[in-house]
Amino acid sequence: MSEDIRSAIVSSLFSPDSSGAGEKLLIHVKVFEDLKQGDANKGAGIMGKPRYLCLTQKRNKCRLYKTKRNQNGTFSVGKSWSLEDVKQVEVIDENQFSMTLNKRYLWSVEKPPDKMVFLAYVVDTCRRFLKRVPKLVNIDENHLLRFLAHRSAPPLMSPSSSPSGGQQTASPTNIISYGGDSPSKSPNNIQAIPPSSYNAAVPTSPSVSSGTPGKLSSTPTHPISTQRTFRNSPASPRSPSSTADRDDSPRTTNQSSSAQDQKEKNSYERKEREKAGEQRWERDAKALESRNEQGKFKQKEELEVEKKMSEQTTLMNVEEILTGFNWKTSGNAAVLEKRLLGELHALEAANVHSIIQSDERVHSVVDRIDKALDELNNMERWLSLYAAELNSMGDDIHEIETQNRGLQILTVNQNNLIDEMDQILNAISIPRESLDNLKYDPMETTEDITEIQNSAELLQRALKIKLEGNLHELSAVQEMIGTYNTYNTEFSARIFDHLKSAFETQARELMENKPPNQNKLALAHPHEQVEDALIRYQGFSLWEKEMEPRMYNELQRHYASTMAPTYERDIYDMVDITRSYYTTLRNRPLDDMDYHFRSDESRSARALAYGAKLGNVATGGGGGGTNVETARHKNTVRGSFDSQHSSGSMDDDEKAAADAFSQLMNQCAMHVCREQNFVCDLFEQSPFAPKSFLDRGPVYASVPDKSRLYSRREKIRDVKISKKVKNWMETIFESFEPAVVPLVEFGLKSDPLQAISMMASVEFQLEKWKESDQEFNFAFFDSLMLRIRRSFKQFVFDQIKTIDDAKVSSKKRRGILPSFRTFPLFVNRIEMASIGVESDFQTRLTINDAYDKVIKSMMSSLDTNARDSDETGDDKEQLNSNIMYIENMHHFYHALRSNRLPILEKWVKEAKAKYEASLDAYIRVVIRRPLGKLLEFFDGVEILLRTTTPEEVAFHVNYNKTQLRKVIAMYPPKDIRKSLEQLYKRVDKHFSEEEGLLQVIWRGTQEELIRQHERMERLISKCYPNAGLHLEFSIPDLLAMMGDQQTR
Repeated sequence: MSEDIRSAIVSSLFSPDSSGAGEKLLIHVKVFEDLKQGDANKGAGIMGKPRYLCLTQKRNKCRLYKTKRNQNGTFSVGKSWSLEDVKQVEVIDENQFSMTLNKRYLWSVEKPPDKMVFLAYVVDTCRRFLKRVPKLVNIDENHLLRFLAHRSAPPLMSPSSSPSGGQQTASPTNIISYGGDSPSKSPNNIQAIPPSSYNAAVPTSPSVSSGTPGKLSSTPTHPISTQRTFRNSPASPRSPSSTADRDDSPRTTNQSSSAQDQKEKNSYERKEREKAGEQRWERDAKALESRNEQGKFKQKEELEVEKKMSEQTTLMNVEEILTGFNWKTSGNAAVLEKRLLGELHALEAANVHSIIQSDERVHSVVDRIDKALDELNNMERWLSLYAAELNSMGDDIHEIETQNRGLQILTVNQNNLIDEMDQILNAISIPRESLDNLKYDPMETTEDITEIQNSAELLQRALKIKLEGNLHELSAVQEMIGTYNTYNTEFSARIFDHLKSAFETQARELMENKPPNQNKLALAHPHEQVEDALIRYQGFSLWEKEMEPRMYNELQRHYASTMAPTYERDIYDMVDITRSYYTTLRNRPLDDMDYHFRSDESRSARALAYGAKLGNVATGGGGGGTNVETARHKNTVRGSFDSQHSSGSMDDDEKAAADAFSQLMNQCAMHVCREQNFVCDLFEQSPFAPKSFLDRGPVYASVPDKSRLYSRREKIRDVKISKKVKNWMETIFESFEPAVVPLVEFGLKSDPLQAISMMASVEFQLEKWKESDQEFNFAFFDSLMLRIRRSFKQFVFDQIKTIDDAKVSSKKRRGILPSFRTFPLFVNRIEMASIGVESDFQTRLTINDAYDKVIKSMMSSLDTNARDSDETGDDKEQLNSNIMYIENMHHFYHALRSNRLPILEKWVKEAKAKYEASLDAYIRVVIRRPLGKLLEFFDGVEILLRTTTPEEVAFHVNYNKTQLRKVIAMYPPKDIRKSLEQLYKRVDKHFSEEEGLLQVIWRGTQEELIRQHERMERLISKCYPNAGLHLEFSIPDLLAMMGDQQTR
């Protein structure tokens, strides 16, 4: 880690000047956040945001900071966390790691060791300060803690270190194992870590052997799990007595070893090991000093830290040796080390001297060693001569090999050039026979076309070949490609001319051949002859599409303009067949269309005749023919609501016209669909068409499956292709709209309600072709739908205007209004025309809207007429108003309730409510004529009871027993019978036109009279209990009297 960065961080954030006094930086690492996809493994090429994570200590509290380097070189804190916030540490890959603090953070480093060192410090700090380790994912704790000894790792902080007293460091060559109990202080538990266990080059230190204390071993043992922490403070001085004892111990051992050979041998081996260990120490120290001298100024501080660490390691090893000998550290470690080295040299010299003096064979061995050295020197001189000769021969061999290698390369290159030229020639060469096929072979039969297309495939492959390097720039290649381009142009022009001629020939033959006779309904005859003749040229159109787009587009335009007259003839033939049905409708008399709203003056007698007593209606004539027509009309009205499929609701001519128009729409739509599918197949514009001439299909002699041409295909997603296909259809069927629109207008003039069946037929086609590739069909029917709906809405508006303008004279303010007579026929006619229309179709919504508007107009007209009657204040006019409501609402309710149309339900309920309210008001008025004064007397009694007790009523001057007796005497049964006879005649006069309504009114009158009788008897018994008075007629008398009137 760069010391410059560390110094800048400390200076900016953790120095006394930056309000960071007392907070020490333990370690920092450069990370990247907000990484782009794939940048995590780029190392130095990471493109994320650079940040610096800093681990600090202040007293016994540690914190983690995320800092950012500013443009002026200073650092600022972005976020900070307490050490307790570290919940989880996860290694993602070589460069990435994540830490879960208050949330999960993902960072990446440039150098993987920096990541491991930083995480080791974080985990170790948590262990030492928090007595716990965060959750580790994809991390081995023991392996991670070894990075504390990495050469880039700063010294560790002791948990008890003070910010002001300096930091206590631990040797990077020793680590602590946190898996078990506290380490034992036995020398056997202390082992040196071999250099291979770390990424840093740490000198190998001799360790204490597991045997007897005092024997040194230069062989490193396995890595240990105990980290020994030693302090910078000098060791305490040892006692003189202890030092003296240690000084005398080797001498005593020397004297005793001279007596025993085995002990001398062991002592010699121990000395050799000690000498080797000392040499390694010296060699490592010299190497370290050499590296320090050769380092640059920028690395000076880092090398000094490593030197200190090495010294600390040496001191620790010495301390281990001393501990093995049960020595105590002295006050000065350097003096102790010097004393031990001196003793070691003296001991070694004494041992060597003792061996030499004790054995006489040493001189013999030395003489023989000298002779062996002379022989070795002689052998070395001969080997030098041989080496010189071999070097000379090697130079010659190297020169020969170089020449041979050059010749081999030249041969290989020449062979490769020959092979490559052969490949180029084979790739771009086309047989002469194939080129002649493109120019001269006929294009009539499928075999001829297949052979020509195979030759064209060779030409296209040669033109599209991609040569490696700059081979395409060779003059021979350029010349051949130029020749092939000429053949391509000539072949494309030949295809263009041939297809244009084929289009014109097929169109001319189609126009010359008389089409089959049309049936009673329109029928579109497919152009199978044209389709079978042109389908074989699919491959040629694909060639033009790929090689000559300009000619390809011109061919499409020419085909569309050539075929347009043939389809114009077909469409007009079908339109003429359909027009005859509307001509029949137009020749009908206006009286046959009883479902049109008109005033009484403009309606025929049979349209006005509605009821059981038709002879009493002033129709201008009473002959038998009129009665027959009236009966027919009545059956129409009755039958139309018994069943929606009644013959009287929609005659055969209207049905035939509706079926003819539906057939025309279906045949025209299928004609357009077949032609569009064929054109897309011919010019390879379907979504599944091959993209290249090389992927073309087989050559067909005729259309393989003609039924597929009528199929509905998926919508074309390519906007350009979709627009192009629609333009073709607009050109081919340019006469479609000019032929159909006048027919629609003619049919609507013949019968405006034909708009319902027209809308149903058109909307069926809209639903059929929605979300398909038939955009021309859909656009045409959508436009036609808008036109028909507009015409129907205008017709409804005219009908409403007729209803609003209808005036009812004062003499005719009774009976059913013309609009209420017509509306059931109007509904029945529309419903028969809309059979099969779904409830969510636009046609049904338009019909419902028309019903709603017409009914509102009818109700408004009825209310206006009734209001005009009430404004006079005359009881008779008020009675006429009630009669109008009763007759019209009764007719409306009973005529429409069987239809069960959801849109009419609310109006049927409203009509029923108005009918019942008007009926009650009418009956209350008419019963006052036979029982007027009697009812008035008891009405007064009821009013008096509101303020008086029943006992006091009999003492009232106007309602005493005398007055009661006088009123009862005024209505004997004989007078009641006569009054009821007059009442029946009056009701019969009011409701004679509406069949069945008289009985309903009379029954309601009977029920009201019974209720009034019961009321009067109840008041007599309540207010006059002891008078002994009763009405002179009873309820059975009333029932008998009223029953007699009905049987007359």
